[in-house]
Amino acid sequence: MSDMTPAWNNAVLDVIERRSSTRRFAPEPVSDVQREAVLHAATRAPSAGAMMMYSIIDIREQATRDRLAELCDHQPMIAQAPWALVFVVDYCKWIDLFEHVGCFDEAFVERTGKQPRRTPGLGEFAIAAQDAVIAAQNAVIAAEAVGLGSCYIGDIVENAEEVGELLGLPEHAVPLSMLILGVPAKERPATPHPVENIVMSERYRRADEATLDAQVAEMDAMFRPHAQEAGERVVDIYARKHTSDFMKEMGRSMERWLENW
Repeated sequence: MSDMTPAWNNAVLDVIERRSSTRRFAPEPVSDVQREAVLHAATRAPSAGAMMMYSIIDIREQATRDRLAELCDHQPMIAQAPWALVFVVDYCKWIDLFEHVGCFDEAFVERTGKQPRRTPGLGEFAIAAQDAVIAAQNAVIAAEAVGLGSCYIGDIVENAEEVGELLGLPEHAVPLSMLILGVPAKERPATPHPVENIVMSERYRRADEATLDAQVAEMDAMFRPHAQEAGERVVDIYARKHTSDFMKEMGRSMERWLENW
């Protein structure tokens, strides 16, 4: 290595490069050491103002995972995974802290002129949501590093009423993402990811016809043999996801979660 070569940590880059979602898990249990490493990495994620505006619900009971498998669009792999983590956008803890130190007391109001504000807004939701997903991604990379596979479950936002009751979620707490984790049942090839029309220089740019054609061709090539005709992958996403019943339910539930916020 020359003196001009950057001292990069290529091991971290290699972990990111080879990572792919795991949907089948070996019967081998997750060790306490692995759990501790993953959870510690999650809490080392960047956080706005170091406020840690998220909570991680550590789910090990089979009955809870069984129920989540039903509520999250009927996905048996959730029940089959030995471990799940739910990342909750959580401002409830801050409302509790504000009250605990007297921010809502009359004396505080009189002294500071700050009126009691007991309900967070969408601004708080935005930064808390960022905190939560950054922590989740730290957990994903750490899991890969310690020999575990993982898969994001976005469907945790579905069936808001039942999920809220199951996890005991109070006001100002929204389960934004879930990870299922465990030892992979088999070696997994790295998942291909599109690169067209993702990075934009300096400002947002709507794609021109040539860029859209390149994007379609890239997706079709990646998803062969399923995509046999031009645009088939895009049509598949439209029919199977964009216009799906589960996406309608996700939309309904997100409205309900925001009412809870």
